[in-house]
Amino acid sequence: MKKKLLILLILFTVFTGKALEKKHFALFSDRDTYASGETLFLKVVAPSDEPSGVVKVDLINSAGKIVVEISKKLTNQQADGFIYLPDSLSSGFYLLGTTTKISSELTFKEIYVSNRFTGIPETGLALGPKITNQIVEKEVPEMQIQGLVQGYKARDLARVTLRLPDSFISQISGNLLLSVSQTTPGYNPATFSANLQPLKDTVIEKDGVIVEGIVKDLKTGEPFKNGLIFMSIPDSLPRFDFFLTDTDGRFNFNLDNYYGNIPVVVQGFDKNEKRVIKIAVKHPEVMTSGLPDFESRTVTPELRKIAEKNNDAITFSKIFNQKEISIQPVQMPKKESYPFYGLAKSVVYPNLFIDLPDFTEISRELLTGVKFRAYNRIPTLQIFNSSQHTYFNDSPLLLLDGIPVRDLSVIKNLGSKEIKRVEIIQSERHYGNLTFPGVLAIYSAKADYLRPVESDELVRLNVEGIQPEASLNTVLDQKESIPDLRRVLLWEPSIKPEQSINLDFKVSDIQGSYKLLIRGTTRDGSVFYKEQSFEVN
Repeated sequence: MKKKLLILLILFTVFTGKALEKKHFALFSDRDTYASGETLFLKVVAPSDEPSGVVKVDLINSAGKIVVEISKKLTNQQADGFIYLPDSLSSGFYLLGTTTKISSELTFKEIYVSNRFTGIPETGLALGPKITNQIVEKEVPEMQIQGLVQGYKARDLARVTLRLPDSFISQISGNLLLSVSQTTPGYNPATFSANLQPLKDTVIEKDGVIVEGIVKDLKTGEPFKNGLIFMSIPDSLPRFDFFLTDTDGRFNFNLDNYYGNIPVVVQGFDKNEKRVIKIAVKHPEVMTSGLPDFESRTVTPELRKIAEKNNDAITFSKIFNQKEISIQPVQMPKKESYPFYGLAKSVVYPNLFIDLPDFTEISRELLTGVKFRAYNRIPTLQIFNSSQHTYFNDSPLLLLDGIPVRDLSVIKNLGSKEIKRVEIIQSERHYGNLTFPGVLAIYSAKADYLRPVESDELVRLNVEGIQPEASLNTVLDQKESIPDLRRVLLWEPSIKPEQSINLDFKVSDIQGSYKLLIRGTTRDGSVFYKEQSFEVN
């Protein structure tokens, strides 16, 4: 009797769709085939229990190399973004991969990219991924697409209404993705999941990317305890932070709400200045650890035909300077009105005076309370302590374009023409539990962040912060003399599920097969879709 009840329970869960599904990242792109030089639109839906606030998306080639990587902030477990496909990409199959720094799950989606200069090789062979753990999308027959006809002429205006039953709306998690784009008949790339070994000793990214690494004793190679790590972002109002390492030698800095490319300098040294340490910044390529094997495939005639048409379209669109996307203004965190070291009472602009050849002369002639001298060819720097009416015994905090500098030879050859301004603070300054015997901040005329050279103790980085939001440029009124070369007619990644949704889009000049596609995820983590194809003649 118990066995019969168990069998009935299993059958009930299967046929009612209530069986528990393994939660994974959902990954959608606007198309399956691209030409190099195009923009790829994407959307990610993270599992409901994912604690990270930032998701990674990488473009990976068949050799396992990450070609492009972006970070997006999750809002209600969802994010949408874009990837510029470099013109240098060779023709072949690629993978989009998405996960977070701490997740044990990762999702891949296959795409095909054709180099718009060389096209598809004559052999028609390419390495494609072996598909395992394919994520199956479920079609939802209850959803209705009304008003979409089977055939359109170039530049026709399509008006479509989507109907969603209330019973299904209640099952949807988050927003819907609505897209209309060109398709490649006969090419149906898969989306599949992979397992990852979660990274150890890493920090959850909540509101931005994290710079992390480890410092070691250069002589012994062991993790260095009590290493003082500086992180600086050079700017007109520079950012500065510090970290004191524990026995594991690890450090991390949060770049919360920083967008785009960020120049970062990380320095590490022994507080007691007795030992030399080596600093290494961690750059975990978590996507490639779950990379599938690749095998030889033959490119189908249909895929070759579409690829050739795509190459011509993207070339002409660049000739006519047609922009695919618009980048939205970035809402950067509110900056302070003064630098982290405080307001300087003494500010000097050397270029307003006579031309002086080096910093020794500048300090003597222009900088009151600054003593920059060379004894036995070794430069020294002291700041006058205005409260004690004497010079500090120790060197002040010296900044060059916001970067802490310990090697005084870096500034000794700076002349008047190379310096925009010098800010001087003649008092003890405190930042956290750090104490500085005065501050001398030099801002160069050309903001040359490369003067402090890289070494075992200093690492220079270009960190990709959060990618700004962007939207597809739509065309409603196009001059007849200018070709409309869009292959993506509609991309709306965050539509609120409602009983009735109205869509308008204009058909482009490119003939071929197109598809209106609705995608989303349900509360149990499964992916659903509804689609309808049409032709442009």
